Amino acid sequence: MKGDPSRLVRAHYETLVDARTGKPLVKDYLLFVGLPLAVGIYCGPIEKVKLPAAASAGLLTVAGLLSAFLFGVMLQVSQRAMDWADTDPTPSKDVSRHAQFLRELAANAGYATLVSLVASGLFVVAAVTSKTMLVVFSSIGLAITVHLATVLLMVMQRVFALTEGRLKIAQTGAGAGADVKHLPNRKAG
Repeated sequence: MKGDPSRLVRAHYETLVDARTGKPLVKDYLLFVGLPLAVGIYCGPIEKVKLPAAASAGLLTVAGLLSAFLFGVMLQVSQRAMDWADTDPTPSKDVSRHAQFLRELAANAGYATLVSLVASGLFVVAAVTSKTMLVVFSSIGLAITVHLATVLLMVMQRVFALTEGRLKIAQTGAGAGADVKHLPNRKAG
């Protein structure tokens, strides 16, 4: 089915592994799953948070704008990958690393888009409901928002790492593993 997001979700969660060992990173799962779950439980059953309709509408607007922006990011990564593949790069460790960065960035941006859409839906319901259902949708919406924030931080970190790696290559004229001790305020490699 073309509308099935499961492949995108799997691709995103496959990025939560140690690059050296390939094993899942417990710290990442605690941050991306545990923290939002804790926020949801705290806001729901414990504090019984009820978002006012105006707050739900505001969060809906932010989540909707983010989904549009993140979809654009995903399209840009796709275009970059296609343009780069058209240059027929010579297979190497650096090329594989760059391809993996692009693949993971696309997965993370696509997943963040999906989460933004889910958050938008939750805030629509929270804006028009009341009583117990307001607590349920408010707490789930806030938990999803925390999850989205952690995913966005990861996307920003990956974009920065990719940019920094490419700039090191441009500055040194060598591969990503080049000795860059001469660059100001940077560690080697």
